[in-house]
Amino acid sequence: MTAAAPITDANPTVAEMEVRAARFRPEADRGLHRLGDSSLRYIIHDFSTATEVIVPQIDIEFMAVRASVALLWNPKVKIAFVGNHPVVHALIDAFDNLGPSPHRCHRFDALDEARAFIAA
Repeated sequence: MTAAAPITDANPTVAEMEVRAARFRPEADRGLHRLGDSSLRYIIHDFSTATEVIVPQIDIEFMAVRASVALLWNPKVKIAFVGNHPVVHALIDAFDNLGPSPHRCHRFDALDEARAFIAA
């Protein structure tokens, strides 16, 4: 299996993360391959019951760039996050500001609100 190079630098630049993410072969990871699948219409990340989520900022940024690259193949997908945990805000900010994707994430307080957004 081929995957993106692991982040070993203490503070890689966004450009370095984009290069690493671009090297990732979607067929090597079924989860990211589905992101680029043109039949995928929405993604809901439900953090509504999360009480403790610990993800280093560099990992948040890398995940956002990697997903953003995969989503370039699917311009129609809608992305929703549910919850108000600080990691949710960090993920949304990273995705919206770091990656090359034109997609934007939307945050909701309740799963029903996210589902209504997806259905619209």
